[in-house]
Amino acid sequence: MGIPSVVIVTEPFVAAAKANARAQGMPDIAMVVIPHDYLVEDDAQVQARLEPVIDEILERLYVRA
Repeated sequence: MGIPSVVIVTEPFVAAAKANARAQGMPDIAMVVIPHDYLVEDDAQVQARLEPVIDEILERLYVRA
């Protein structure tokens, strides 16, 4: 089945990520969308953005549909 993977993408880039996935032959690749903010610069801010979706990321990595 390959290597479990999930794409983490910010809101403005969802359409581009989906188009790229289709072009690469992976139209059903798992994606988790996070809020977008160009001003996020330090580790604490990145962690704060990812904490609310960590369960979704893990679920998409380990639960097969």
